[in-house]
Amino acid sequence: MKKIMVFITILSLVLGLVSCDFLLNLNNSTEEQTSSTSAISETSSSTTNDYTSSDTLISTTIDSLPTTYTTTNSTTDFETTVSSTTTQAIETTQTTTTNITTTITYSEPIIPTGYSLLQDELEEVGIPASGDVKVLVFVVDFPDNLITNPTSVLSDVNIGFNGLSDDLPYESLNSYYRLSSFNKLNLTADIFGVYTAENDASFYEEANDLFYATDSLTGEYLYDDAPHPDSDVIYELLVYYNDLIDYKDYDSNDDGYIDGIYVLYNHEISYESGSDLWWAYQYYYWYEDSFDTVSPNYYVWAGIDFLYEGGESVNARTIIHETGHMLGLDDYYDYYPDDLYNSGGLGTFMMDYTIGDHDVFSKILLGWVTPIVIEETMVIDLNKHLQNGDVLLIIDQWNNTIFDEYFLVTYYSPEGLNELDQYYIFTIPGVIILHISAQIDNGYNLDSYYYSIFNNNNTDSEHKLIKIIEADMSGDIDKYAIVENSDLFLAGDGLGSNVFSDYRWYDGSLINLDINIINIDETRARIEIIFY
Repeated sequence: MKKIMVFITILSLVLGLVSCDFLLNLNNSTEEQTSSTSAISETSSSTTNDYTSSDTLISTTIDSLPTTYTTTNSTTDFETTVSSTTTQAIETTQTTTTNITTTITYSEPIIPTGYSLLQDELEEVGIPASGDVKVLVFVVDFPDNLITNPTSVLSDVNIGFNGLSDDLPYESLNSYYRLSSFNKLNLTADIFGVYTAENDASFYEEANDLFYATDSLTGEYLYDDAPHPDSDVIYELLVYYNDLIDYKDYDSNDDGYIDGIYVLYNHEISYESGSDLWWAYQYYYWYEDSFDTVSPNYYVWAGIDFLYEGGESVNARTIIHETGHMLGLDDYYDYYPDDLYNSGGLGTFMMDYTIGDHDVFSKILLGWVTPIVIEETMVIDLNKHLQNGDVLLIIDQWNNTIFDEYFLVTYYSPEGLNELDQYYIFTIPGVIILHISAQIDNGYNLDSYYYSIFNNNNTDSEHKLIKIIEADMSGDIDKYAIVENSDLFLAGDGLGSNVFSDYRWYDGSLINLDINIINIDETRARIEIIFY
């Protein structure tokens, strides 16, 4: 749902309709230890509550993304005074001083390989998450709602889908996904139109009302044989252009389905009331048809007017958001904030507010970044995420799956894809800590408001799929569904220490670890992870 203007509209569709658009006094050291393990060479000395190290930066290539990390071994020496009193013929008091050396070994991170991604787990895939992918875009009007300036509209649609970064205030579909995926996804669109539908807009609106009509008492659908208006228009389009288009060219992963179809309709958008048809959403073709041996499946249905939101010359954010669903991503906002389940959603980023970059969880799901897995105590330097995709995955035991419960730690900066929308995200740099609960062992929950592959979602499950842990501990995301700068972790903050000292996993057990932010500079954040 579109929330860039902090606005929510609910769209409830059959079996998986996804609708949306939119906003952390020891004595001096007596010993210095030099340790070299694997490819990492470090020297450290213990000081009075100080972190001192001579670090060698190690560059590792992760799926074409250079990741730089530093780990450190540390030795801590301290004096312990033990007093004991013994009574014999003579009362004597003896004081013994003992030197005890405790060595804390900081381990190396895990760079995982061979784990399953989101599209590996989906029953069907829309747009592949990587490679050169072409999608079909159709511009449609109606006999009772004709486009009067087709040349201008088609030009704007082309800019919205295929334009360069400099061609529009934000980004086009193509430029956005190149940047967000670190050049792993090159998504281009072939645009056709303007096509005038066979019937008036009112005809399809009435058909939509019949398709979704339910009995007020039982909730059952009243008309099992009602036509599906979106799919009817798509069928018209594919038949009309059949001689002009080879639809096999739009199945880049050879799965027998057209990767993606976008229908941009000419009709006033139902922002506050009216038919659910005049909104923006991703859904699935209703019928079983084949064109050039491939079938339509994933599609986006959206009004042309979404391209002109916010007074921008061309605004592609809604198309970018819906494309997230074409890739298999869920919405991260709360569809029903007034119910008794989790509330507030994620509070920002593309799959909630239709703004800024995709969050790091989504990028991991799609294989655009490889997480640096931490399951043992260590200190690590984390680059800005936009620099090379750095993100830490902190878990008590890594089982070679991202479909688990864990923390994600990333260094956010208000630049790049975040810069224009930073006032709806964060206006200062800092560390974001996400609590992820991404198990999929329960399969699809047919009783849920939200049809998802995950056990949890951000609408009506007991725990959120993805949650920003607020450094200020205010709970304002749940209250107001939007983030603020104080939610960022800055130098001196530590989850498990001075921020939520009793933080727990969703099974109720203490996390038994600290995530401490030691230092943040213009390029990197130094993070200490301590497991107990």
